[in-house]
Amino acid sequence: MKPAWLPHLGRWLRDHGRLRRPFGSASSTEPARQPSAAIGTEWARDMESFREIVARLDALETRLEHSEILDAAAGRGYFTPAEDDRVRQSLLAYRNYRLALYDLIFRYEDYRRIASPRLRLRIFALVYSVALNLYARSLQLIQVAEYHPLLRAKLNEPDAKFGLEAGFFDDVLAGYSSLRHYRRLAAADWYWVRHRGALRRTGLLDETDVAWLCDRIRRQRLLVRRRLFHILWTRLRGDWRQFVRSIVSPVWQTRYELRALVGGRFAGLWLHPEPQRVLDQAVLNQLRPRLRAGDILLVRAEGKLTSALLPGFWAHAAIYVGSRAELAALPLEECPHLRRHLDRLSPDGGPSGMIIEAVSPRVRLTSLAECLEGDHVLGLRLELPDRERAAALNEAFGHLDKPYDFEFDFNVSTRVVCTELVYRAYHGRAGLDLPLVKRLGRYTLTGDDLAHLALDCLEGKATGSPAPLSVVALVLRRRDGLARFVEPSRAISTLRRIRAGWRPFRRDRLRSPNATPP
Repeated sequence: MKPAWLPHLGRWLRDHGRLRRPFGSASSTEPARQPSAAIGTEWARDMESFREIVARLDALETRLEHSEILDAAAGRGYFTPAEDDRVRQSLLAYRNYRLALYDLIFRYEDYRRIASPRLRLRIFALVYSVALNLYARSLQLIQVAEYHPLLRAKLNEPDAKFGLEAGFFDDVLAGYSSLRHYRRLAAADWYWVRHRGALRRTGLLDETDVAWLCDRIRRQRLLVRRRLFHILWTRLRGDWRQFVRSIVSPVWQTRYELRALVGGRFAGLWLHPEPQRVLDQAVLNQLRPRLRAGDILLVRAEGKLTSALLPGFWAHAAIYVGSRAELAALPLEECPHLRRHLDRLSPDGGPSGMIIEAVSPRVRLTSLAECLEGDHVLGLRLELPDRERAAALNEAFGHLDKPYDFEFDFNVSTRVVCTELVYRAYHGRAGLDLPLVKRLGRYTLTGDDLAHLALDCLEGKATGSPAPLSVVALVLRRRDGLARFVEPSRAISTLRRIRAGWRPFRRDRLRSPNATPP
């Protein structure tokens, strides 16, 4: 009997995975004319691949079950950059294994008129087992992620860094809960019931590979048969969420676009029509020799509207890059993002050097002079080996050209705010802990948080940071309108006063007239 279940199962998998038939496969109306011997050899190779994929997926799921990442993220309220990358890497591996399983079935989709009954049964056992395995893996992923909002959002989030598209979890959920897909799997199950006796009569059960396939089919088909009501309930919840999303998403998108429009308009506005440039080229000439690639810069421009609106003293953060020559001197073997963008830097970095920063409308590379269109700057350094410093810069360059995040949501990595760029590049390196603080319902990190952490490190109050932040430069605009470098010996006392509310550009009425300015 011709295996009529194959076309249905192939269509189910194509719909379920949103994949097209691989290039070069036979037409569905023309049977393949490949000799049975060649198909048998191909089947043996595919059987070996299937065994390996199953073992890899089992290991991946075991790591997930014994991982503390999900519990830690749920208790904390967000994924750290390292945890984010581990989730992405696991998702990428899981997706690739699924694609490999799809490919195994597509390879046999049009082999409907194979002359050998034994070979048809072998193909049936392999393809049906692969289909059941895909269905069971979908169920396991749904059971883990459906009630874990952080993980579900992360699985749906696109990421160009890992080549992940948006909506992965929703696609898996929609495929699993589709009644059409369930009906086609049920048709394949009926074919199994009618022909499993032929496996015994032909002696195929004596073959190790076929016996292994049949054992997996016996166990996993029960999972599918018992899940009809779960599928219906899952479909109902999915349809309800899709309905709510169809109503809410346009509202949220409009709100974000409005924020982006307003924020983009105000980002470059100055309170004075002709602001005085305090950090001029003379200051930059003294500042640049003190900096090296990877240093963190905190900036405040008194005349900018954003400085007046944002809380705290330090309103902006950036990472100093230097020049192409400085970066080329670092070990870049494992830094693909850094190598890819080296040509965007000038060889000597220009008169002031280059920085990478997140500003409206997106993360960009620009000159230090353009970044420091302000009044005050604080340079911080985390002492790292060259390899770790290159890795931090590589992470920052991986976010280049991403849009600016006007919602300041550190749980979303598709859009980046200025301090988030620093957070994702440096959190966890050399033991540096950059804890996020919940503000207005969002976990964020401000420039003041970074400055306060540096002050704690200098005062010996920071914990869990064997390589603390240190101050490499502190330039403040004084009451006379000039920018001055603060001596290293006075950096702690000056940062402490700023933390307490003192502003260096204003007259300090509480200070004695004879006191020495910092």
